[in-house]
Amino acid sequence: MIKRWLILAAIVVCTACAAEPTATPPDIIAPTNSISTTVPIPTLLPTVALTLATRVVETQTPAPTSKPNVASATRANANRFAAPTAIAPSAGALFKNGNDIPFTFEAVGRLEPTQCYLLHVELAVPQLPNGNRGDDFLDLENCGDSGPAGKKLEFVLYRGKFTNSPNYGTILAQTSALAPEAKKLNMTWTVRVVQNNGRAADGVHYNTVALSPGSPIVEFEFQP
Repeated sequence: MIKRWLILAAIVVCTACAAEPTATPPDIIAPTNSISTTVPIPTLLPTVALTLATRVVETQTPAPTSKPNVASATRANANRFAAPTAIAPSAGALFKNGNDIPFTFEAVGRLEPTQCYLLHVELAVPQLPNGNRGDDFLDLENCGDSGPAGKKLEFVLYRGKFTNSPNYGTILAQTSALAPEAKKLNMTWTVRVVQNNGRAADGVHYNTVALSPGSPIVEFEFQP
């Protein structure tokens, strides 16, 4: 009896074992990688055109300087020497056409080689408006005179026929044309120191710059 129950129990156990389903091994699921293996295409930043600053070279504008006072400079030059002293001819003298006229004056001191005396001589018809004609005469013989101040110097103005020497022929002809009937003319003269800058374009006169005031004007009589 016991043996029967043992066999029966064994059968029941085997039946239970046969009825128990065989466990199926789970499927192997490939792990999902949360990190993408795709390399993203980089987003290109917009091209920015760089504008290079242009260097501006600043030009320094010099401070405006006051223009030299030409009038003051001229006066300064004209006062470099004192005015010469005119001696003769003096007021009351009389010269006639055909006379050579010596002009005497005092030196102002030592001159440089290009510094000379310049005489301005005029002839005028008395009481005739604008009835005067004149000219400048450079005293070449006394350019660069060594002085001293007060030394007597002479310049001769020759009669008209001496065309190759300083002469009053031209101004006499011009003045006489204004009043052919005039029997009496007035001659005036003054002298100053000048800088001799060479011959003028006409080949007769000289380019000069005044270095002293003119002497007081002296007037005397001249008969044409």
